[in-house]
Amino acid sequence: MPWFFSPIARIRHATQKRLAEVTPHSKDFYILISFSSAMAALGLIMDNTAVIIGAMVVAPLVTPLFVFSLSVLILQGRDLWRSFLSILFGTIVALLVAASIGSIAHAFAQESTFLTGEILSRSKPDMLYFLVACISGLAGAFAYARPKIKEFVTGIAIAAAIIPPIAVAGIALSVDNIFLFRQSMLLYMFNI
Repeated sequence: MPWFFSPIARIRHATQKRLAEVTPHSKDFYILISFSSAMAALGLIMDNTAVIIGAMVVAPLVTPLFVFSLSVLILQGRDLWRSFLSILFGTIVALLVAASIGSIAHAFAQESTFLTGEILSRSKPDMLYFLVACISGLAGAFAYARPKIKEFVTGIAIAAAIIPPIAVAGIALSVDNIFLFRQSMLLYMFNI
């Protein structure tokens, strides 16, 4: 049976095609991660929800997460490794950019002004965040597997809220707040 008749083969083909677009060596991937992380860090510091949502729309991390999950399901070791590297290096870049933005902003403001409502809301991970992450992951996998509804993946990316916790962790690093760093990274891990 040709690959285009098999749903698993179709998903595998789409997965490999998307993975080629988000390899860890793609300049576009890192540029978008950098923009997204900078926007998220500034939005968090300014306590501006609209800017944070804009950062989540720009973030390309959702695709390697979907590819990682699908690679596990369809047993594609090479794709699993490549998507893992995309997630790892993307996370490191996002942390460094957010820490840089945090350091620059810290030069102009006191640390106490950094503890905005948006930042504090990402320092209290609980099971509800985990539940939202699970549901958005299921919705993302469904949308990813259905070519006719792929445009909804942006909304799912916003629901997953992957970039803001990384940006909070970067800001926390810039002001040496280890507790905030740990809590926001825990939330990030919940969302993954």
